[in-house]
Formats: sequence, C-alpha cells, structure tokens
Amino acid sequence: MATAHKRSTYAKVSFRIPAAMADEAAGLLIAGGALGCALAEFEKPRQRPRKIVTLEGYFARANHREIAKLRATMRAAGMLAAQARAPTVRTIADPGWATRWQERFKPFPIGKRFLIVPPWDRKPVPGRIALAIKPGRAFGTGHHPSTAGALRALEALFAGRAGFETALDVGTGSGLLAFAMVALGIGRVTAIDVDADALENARENAKLNSMRAKIRFATTPIEEVRGRFDLITANILSSVLIAMAPTLMKRLNRGGRMVLGGILASEAGEVIGSYGALRVAVSKRSRGWATLVMAK
Repeated sequence: MATAHKRSTYAKVSFRIPAAMADEAAGLLIAGGALGCALAEFEKPRQRPRKIVTLEGYFARANHREIAKLRATMRAAGMLAAQARAPTVRTIADPGWATRWQERFKPFPIGKRFLIVPPWDRKPVPGRIALAIKPGRAFGTGHHPSTAGALRALEALFAGRAGFETALDVGTGSGLLAFAMVALGIGRVTAIDVDADALENARENAKLNSMRAKIRFATTPIEEVRGRFDLITANILSSVLIAMAPTLMKRLNRGGRMVLGGILASEAGEVIGSYGALRVAVSKRSRGWATLVMAK
C-alpha cells in the first residue's frame, strides 16, 4: 500500500512591531535564523498607514529559548510595540517558499571593496573582496544596516591609514567583521561571543574563507580578555556597549580605533557619553542606525 508523502513543517512566529521598524526587525530575525519574513497586513488604496503591524518570521523549528532571546533583543532595540505581548508561535506546513531560501540570498556589495556571498555562489568580482557567509542563527550577514555600517567604517579606516596589527571583535556573531579585518590585512584577530551557537557558525564561516588560522574564537567574557588591541569592533546593542565601555576602553591601544555599531540613531549620544575617554573620529547614520568610530 502506498503511503502519503509527509510534508515538512515550520514555525511561524508573529511579532507586533512599529511599522517604521519593519525592515530593521526583519533583518534581525533573518540574522537570528529565520528563513524568511512577511508582513501579515496588506495596505489598501487610500488607507491610512498603520503605525503598528504584525511581522511574521518563519523558522525551521520553534526553539522557544532562541525566540525569547530574539524578542529580548528586539525589545531592547525598540522594535516591539509598546504593549506587545509574547510572540505567537504556530506550526505550519511547508507552503513551498522555505525550500527556496537559497535563491533569495544573492551576492551583494557593501561599500567600495566588499562583496558578501553565499557559499553556493562565490563567483569573483574584480576589485571586490568576497566574504562567504553561510546563514545561520548568528547575527551578521551584512544585510542589516548596522553590520553594513561597520563594514563601511572598516573600509574607510584602512583606506586612510595602516599600522593595525592586532584586532578584537566583540560579539562576533557570524564572524563577518573579523573576516573583513583579516581581509584588510590584520594578521591576528581575536573574536569573542558569549553564544556558543554563534561561534560554531563563525568557525564554519572562517573555514569557508580560509581564515581559521588567523582568528582566535572564544567564549571568553570581555572582562577576562587580556592584552590591548590596535582595533576593536563591537556591533551589539547600545545598552551592552554602554555597560562594557570602561572595559573596552582599557583594551584599546593608544592611537587605536574602535568601531561601534548596533546603535539606534536616537541612542548615539548616550553611547558617545559613555566612551568619554575617547574622541569621536567618525559618526555615520543609515536607516535609523548609527555607526561610531572612536579614537584614543
């Protein structure tokens, strides 16, 4: 007797968010492992724009611990509606789009030098540094404006000077910023993240980029990191950047630079104030997010 084909199932997680934050929230969910995102509401002609919308994220499975972490990150970044309840989670049958997620991740340029590519499409582009990233639960595919802003800041730093020999990437996520620093010429990079899953993804990406030997990955807390560095990157959240400011400033060599990202534009002033021992060398804004380059 023939048996029916069992269709795969996926988890649909719905968040209530401010409409103005839809793109940023979707980028965060994709970086957090979502296969895709969609808005539940459709605008009708002459309809007044909605202030609050429902963003649906589609995941391979419902990992409630990971979803809770994503919600906390979204809350801290102002991406949830003021009175939003816990996100709803539903199991759905594969509607056909989930198996085509690879088709949606195409190589894309950032700045003048970088090209972010998926492992299955690594055709070189003259004049561009290709960095391969396999999408995973870790943050940092380059699509989010905070990651793109940090990459542009690194590109500008290396265009204007040399002499960076050691670097520290705090909250490395997918490892993208660490790879960029190696590609730009830094021989020794330390990349830390408290999330073991993120480091597993970063190590896999390091192998894809043939950079495993030049990057030391560790779950070491920033307070336990030893030594000083010529260049430090930290693309996290404003609240975390503020909390670790005293420690990060101690880890930066005199004459060094620090690239800070993951900062909502409205919170840039508070972050700058917490790094008072440093001067602001560069301040850039893109789509509501700020990237800071601090100098010692």
